[in-house]
Amino acid sequence: MPITSGMTVVFRAAGGPRLGFGHLVRCRSLARALGVTPRVWVRGSAATRSAARSLGCEVLPEALSLRDAGPSPLLVVDDPSPAAAAAWVRRARALGVPVCTIHDAGRPRVAADLLVDGSVGVTPSDDPSHLLGPSYALLDPGIKARRRTRRVPGASRVCIALGGGAHVFHLVPMVVAALAARLPGADIRVARGFVSRRRLPALAAGQWIAPQLLADTLAGADVAIVAGGVTAYEACALGVPLVAVAVTPAQHVTVGTLAQLGAALDGGLLGDQATAVRVAERAARLLAAPATRRHLAATGFALIDGDGVSRVAAALRTLRARAGALQGATHAA
Repeated sequence: MPITSGMTVVFRAAGGPRLGFGHLVRCRSLARALGVTPRVWVRGSAATRSAARSLGCEVLPEALSLRDAGPSPLLVVDDPSPAAAAAWVRRARALGVPVCTIHDAGRPRVAADLLVDGSVGVTPSDDPSHLLGPSYALLDPGIKARRRTRRVPGASRVCIALGGGAHVFHLVPMVVAALAARLPGADIRVARGFVSRRRLPALAAGQWIAPQLLADTLAGADVAIVAGGVTAYEACALGVPLVAVAVTPAQHVTVGTLAQLGAALDGGLLGDQATAVRVAERAARLLAAPATRRHLAATGFALIDGDGVSRVAAALRTLRARAGALQGATHAA
């Protein structure tokens, strides 16, 4: 991973038990691709800031000015609230700080020096300052390495990852119970997310795994049941056949698009016992259909190549270099 020397990158990201932690995860992935520490102003609660630290982020105090964040800073904003994102863009521009905004599924975008939306179904742009489409999906750089070495165990292993929020503890036990009833003896691994809880809910089968084990577990799965966020893109990049579900209404677009493209089965909006049973039935049918699994895996693998974060990191380096050259020319004049 190349180290970006002489470049200060700071992030503003939103997260929380309901919103989830995908925005923070993307910032961490981008920081890793840049070779910098993920230094983040967090929009969220004390629990969100704690989760950010557990992700390896340095949480910046709200009182710290962007001007004081370091020499020649560049700001990356990943916040689904257009108003909240726009406020930080204005702050950056008032100080002459180059700024990049990250978005999802073509939803209202905030203009910036660099705009990124790595969602499936988004039409690419000829504008070099608009990085649009799945070629720019922000996944951890480690996904690309696992992509080259993935081996499927062939033992009915199911990985369930429904996001990092508190909703996991309500939804997952229902899905696991329904899945265990249809696939006795299946090896079920469940990601517990980033919200800490003293006692995890009991599962009818399988086991909870820590967040740091998710990537390896996902890479070794025969089938994955995942929410329509970052993990769905990771599963595609790894060639894992998946049942994608929306755990929030905003994820409907991604889930539906992946299904239309033939990269996933659409599990719909997951929220109650009936929908949990439907998701389990689709996962069980998928395990019994090797040809369908191969088709989904190949389609997802071709759709998401895992190198989007490197492309965005390169664009950020170019943005910072151009901003530095412009500032130098201004001082010389």
